[in-house]
Amino acid sequence: MLFVLLMCLMPAFPQAAYPALGGDQPISAMADNSDIRRRIWDTVISAPRAMALSSGPTAERNAWGTWSVSTQRGKDAFYVVVAPDRAGGFPMYAQGSWIIKRSDRDGSFMQVKIFLRSDPGTFARVYPYGTRSRIDIVAYGGVLYREVIVPLSFDDVLRSPFSRLRELTADVIDWSLFAPEPPLYGDARSLESAIRVRLPGLRYADDGAIDQDGRPVLISTLSDQLPPAGLNCSGFAKWLVDGILHPLTGSYLSIATLKDRMLGWRGSSFTINFEERLDPFFGLDWARALAREAWAVFHPSRHDESPLANDVDDPPSALRVKDADPINGGSLYEAFSDNFDDVGIDVRGLKAELFVLASREPGRFYLAQFNARDKTAPNLRRYFHIAALFPYFDSDGIFRVTVFESAAETSLDRIVADRDYEFVKLVRLPVSSRFEPQSLAP
Repeated sequence: MLFVLLMCLMPAFPQAAYPALGGDQPISAMADNSDIRRRIWDTVISAPRAMALSSGPTAERNAWGTWSVSTQRGKDAFYVVVAPDRAGGFPMYAQGSWIIKRSDRDGSFMQVKIFLRSDPGTFARVYPYGTRSRIDIVAYGGVLYREVIVPLSFDDVLRSPFSRLRELTADVIDWSLFAPEPPLYGDARSLESAIRVRLPGLRYADDGAIDQDGRPVLISTLSDQLPPAGLNCSGFAKWLVDGILHPLTGSYLSIATLKDRMLGWRGSSFTINFEERLDPFFGLDWARALAREAWAVFHPSRHDESPLANDVDDPPSALRVKDADPINGGSLYEAFSDNFDDVGIDVRGLKAELFVLASREPGRFYLAQFNARDKTAPNLRRYFHIAALFPYFDSDGIFRVTVFESAAETSLDRIVADRDYEFVKLVRLPVSSRFEPQSLAP
């Protein structure tokens, strides 16, 4: 029986991989283990170091189900882990898990990590602050909130239900970020599926796009493509937006119009000298033009607004961390740059930004323009790639991002790992369940 119990208390997944799990509840209905924490307070959580470390794994039960209680040793600390049952296993990063960190030197409390979704990238970190406590909120590498005061002692935090922490910080922390409603992403999911079905009929071609009359042309010259015709990243973005607008307008967009440079809206006296020869802002102008045309169809009253009106200009998190193992991952914060008008955000913060956008703006997708500085003088920053990003929460509540670029479906991991990308500017686009794109000549 002891062997069976020990096996059941092990994490449900190997330590090298921590996949997001479905089946989470809205954060207001998250499973709670405060009664268990109070029950094991003297014997494990606040017990002398030697006593706590000698306690073996146990299974505790409450109205929410079965929980495992175990201790783990680290380099300079040890941890008390209270994790809920998930399909017969106890992944330590399941929603509602508490991982309490204590000093290995003297047993003092250092912090507690509380998982807000069943994903190692989304958690609250609470730590002592004199007679009170402070809380940080982390999502996918972004520190969304930092050092928010909790008017409870740390001992009281460790004995309180998480709902109490939410109530005391609700004026500062937007907890609704962690309460997604998957049905709100239905149109976006339908559009994704419609795009995916048509990808086999496309192919890549440098500088390729389809003009309003159905001719495959070169974007730079508007001359006909030589067969086999195809689409580059910009041509693919146009193909996608054309497919959304055609059911409403009965026509497709003109490449000549989309190519108009938005002088005066971006750049500087330095970059103006390179407009004709290097066209450094082509990708940014192109995406903004597509967004302008799309929103003018969906909301005609917006037709005369600034071409920057659809930019994602929200300030990102000021700090970021690297996603890592659930026990002690994400402890070291580093400064993160602002969202610059002509540059965007550091690519490393893209997933966190998309998580916030998906939570707050269901029914949108985003054209992402990637830019970097040339490695040779004059080290001009140029936009050189566009991708369409669809952030959403699936039917199990798991946060996902679908990526389409250059007539193919790829992944966010591919983009973030690409060392040619430094910054990314996001532009909002509307979604529609109706999709009628142009066909590419065989």
